[in-house]
Amino acid sequence: MARRISIYPLYGLAGQPEDEPFNEAVLPFEVIPNVTLELVSPLFSDETWDWLQSYVGKRSLDDLKGVRHAIVHRYETEQEAVNLGAHSDSRKLIQNIAALLRLIRPMTQRALLIQGEFRRDDTLDVKTFDHPIDLEVPEVQKLFCVSNRDADALRELAPEFLRAMAGEFWKFRIAVQFHDAGHFHGALFWKARYMLWCSGLESIYTSQDREHSGSNVARERIKWFLGANTPLYPLGDIPSFCPQSDLTVGQIVKELYDLRNYVAHGDKTPDEFFQKKVRRGLNGDLNLVQVCLECVSFILRHSLLKILQERLLENFANSPVAEKYFENAGLTNTLIRQREMRQARPHP
Repeated sequence: MARRISIYPLYGLAGQPEDEPFNEAVLPFEVIPNVTLELVSPLFSDETWDWLQSYVGKRSLDDLKGVRHAIVHRYETEQEAVNLGAHSDSRKLIQNIAALLRLIRPMTQRALLIQGEFRRDDTLDVKTFDHPIDLEVPEVQKLFCVSNRDADALRELAPEFLRAMAGEFWKFRIAVQFHDAGHFHGALFWKARYMLWCSGLESIYTSQDREHSGSNVARERIKWFLGANTPLYPLGDIPSFCPQSDLTVGQIVKELYDLRNYVAHGDKTPDEFFQKKVRRGLNGDLNLVQVCLECVSFILRHSLLKILQERLLENFANSPVAEKYFENAGLTNTLIRQREMRQARPHP
């Protein structure tokens, strides 16, 4: 049997000057059987990447050589067999675990998936790897690294997440796909990233039926599901050396959908979205567009995490069951309008 491994590099573990340094004494940290978070730099020797020097640029080579911590899956195959099924299954498993970690703690990404087999000296013989990328994230996420709390959440939610991604839970699964697409493929164009993440919200909160579609329905359902007073910047998300923000879901959700509608319908984004300063970031003031990107990421990620945490998957398997779930909460177009009309009537 050949001992094989799939490695998904992490941007980093939380450390100084972060407020919650990662306790590396827990490594290797088991997520599920055979999948761990661990220190992987000892698996690479000085010669591991020498064969690539004529094929990739120095920056990409440095990114590969710089891999220190990762999500790791160990597995075995027949020594002589080219077991593509086993490699593919391992790749899919580790990419799903990485997708869950992005919901918990999205991070900048450089090196990507690496697969290989162990040599006799327990170093890694790399067989295949995805070319490194230079992926940036919204401003608030630029310093995000994995904390012990994130690792605990990953272990707690992984079984339910894997069940979701293997089952007939299409509204949930498609929202996850939109989140990953926005994370990777929308990085070069903010409108593409924004619309992909908004499409993730649509997958969760709306459907094609008129009673269950439209911005007003989505806004009211988001406020109900997550809580209108839920802070969009939990303690620790904004570095302690930056001014904190008390912005809540209820305060941003209208502007979030206004911006979505301007972009989706081909209208010019009003100047106020670029001129209005909302909070102070690492390198200056952030305008409303930048904050909407941060907030739509938070709302999409935390909606998906709540579905996992509260075991609500069956309510997001398809449109009919999701429509019933929100209808039972009084969140159809008709019921929402009736409440708004009652609230708008002058009191006698």
